[in-house]
Amino acid sequence: MFTKIINKIKGVLYRMRIIKGVELQQKVDIPVDQSFYDEIARWRCWYRGFYKEFHETWHSVQGIKRSRRLLTLGMAKQVAQEMANMICNEKMEVSCDNEAVSAFIDPILEANGFIDTTQENAEYMMAVGGMVAEVFSDRNNIKVSYVPAENFIPLSWDVNKKIDQAIIVVEQTKKKDFTYTLLRSHLKKEDGDRTIYYIVNELYRSSVNDSTLGQPVDLSIIYPGLEPYIEFPNAKRPFFAYCKPSVANNIDSDTPLGISIFANAIDTLKTIDTVFDSFQREFKLGKKRVVVPNSWLRGSVERSEDGKSRIVTKFDIDDEVFQAMEMDENKEQFMDISPELRTQEHISSLDALLKTLSAQTGFSANTFGFEATGLKTATEVVSENSKTFRSKQSNENNIGVFTAEVVESILWLADFLGLHSYPTEEYNVTSSFDDSIVNDKDAKINQQIALKGAGLQSRKRAIMESQGVDDTTALEILEEIAKDEQIVTAGMVDAFGVE
Repeated sequence: MFTKIINKIKGVLYRMRIIKGVELQQKVDIPVDQSFYDEIARWRCWYRGFYKEFHETWHSVQGIKRSRRLLTLGMAKQVAQEMANMICNEKMEVSCDNEAVSAFIDPILEANGFIDTTQENAEYMMAVGGMVAEVFSDRNNIKVSYVPAENFIPLSWDVNKKIDQAIIVVEQTKKKDFTYTLLRSHLKKEDGDRTIYYIVNELYRSSVNDSTLGQPVDLSIIYPGLEPYIEFPNAKRPFFAYCKPSVANNIDSDTPLGISIFANAIDTLKTIDTVFDSFQREFKLGKKRVVVPNSWLRGSVERSEDGKSRIVTKFDIDDEVFQAMEMDENKEQFMDISPELRTQEHISSLDALLKTLSAQTGFSANTFGFEATGLKTATEVVSENSKTFRSKQSNENNIGVFTAEVVESILWLADFLGLHSYPTEEYNVTSSFDDSIVNDKDAKINQQIALKGAGLQSRKRAIMESQGVDDTTALEILEEIAKDEQIVTAGMVDAFGVE
């Protein structure tokens, strides 16, 4: 019996047996097991800061069972956010060396908010193990839409685990007493020596309380005008792109899907939240307490002017500092039983655990820490030989390939729609990222100077590597240098002794 996937789509919580439903309705064997999607659901819970099986604790008070929500430091969200922010921030750019392609692609990417949306979804990717961009047409306008990792079901892939067929749970709509689910299958078939890509749209209807996909119904009920079958005779790739973190999948090595960057650090996350919860409760349970004789807290009876009696206490009855205890009348005294706060022990423990978490999630060991002022991070500046920088570079490579695939899918769709012919000339799509966090640029410059001096590097290549510019810009800089070297004024002769 397959368990339920908990999936949040557009702010509404749906429960669906996606894998089972697709297998029954499509009559295909899904090569990814349901248990892997359960892992994705668990990672998303940790990312959101509440995993019920761990954060909901139970205890007995005088025989009554009570629940309490464990406090969390939210480190699953923090590590995903830090890794994503190092890669995809406001300095990310997408460019193409083909002017015609660039002139067509740039407005489409801008209209879809591609850079901003990729930044946001890169964080989700780090948390749940993958992100998917789907390219489609809406009234001849090319759209790029991101799909939650739970809604993407790969069907086939090549030897390099590049996914070429998949089913996407596009959308769920509630109408009256029914839930409608749109499935879009990106498929391919062989036609002689050609591979033809095609798309199948299907709509399923189930009762609101049913967790299955239900039965297929006509698309026009919810999506009038949406074609059930579309074939792309010239396309050379599917109309989606999949990207995953640069972490090997050791949970299911047979699947092409990725894993969360904290997938192998769940035990550490549990310990961190346990210690953090204890640290917070240390102040609640360890506040000042004084034991006094019970008689000291008893009120005395006083009569008011109207003759009514009332009990007057000498202590504030809401004051939790004083705790009453029966004592011998001859030995009545107060006792301060305030426990000693273990603040430093908690801080030291959290600091050590956060360093462990840093190493487990692709950061250098000292990236995260904890001190008296709270959580601290040190990802603003990293060294090129650090683990953080290597993780950054690896993930940038993955996102660069992902972006190029999105652009290629856009171009093939534009060719199909007659909006823009697929380029006959070769083109390259490049994604540039923020390198300002690297602190050893001086070492890079000195290295290029040494290579040039030893005759192992050209001046143009040295400028490109040290200043991070392209071939055209490097040539412009060389021209400026040549002009400067040709201008020798009288003042320069006097100042520098040029003959």
